[in-house]
Amino acid sequence: MDWVSFGTGVMSTIFLFAMWPDNEEAGEAEEVMDQEEDVEINDFSVRHVTLSCQTCRKLKRHKEVSPNLYQCVKCKRHVDLRVS
Repeated sequence: MDWVSFGTGVMSTIFLFAMWPDNEEAGEAEEVMDQEEDVEINDFSVRHVTLSCQTCRKLKRHKEVSPNLYQCVKCKRHVDLRVS
């Protein structure tokens, strides 16, 4: 056997063991994912995004009034990103 082939095999094995998740960690991750799916967020007033305001003609902060409906903080213009 060639040393290059042996080294490649060893490195591949180490890589596979490093990528293989432990059973304990995988179980905890699944539990956290299940808990997060049950959470429902209804408070959209705190969420701020940076969008291009057509009235101000600059990138301005917008706050989310309702799901995918944003309001410019400066000029109070509404930007509707909802599906029509």
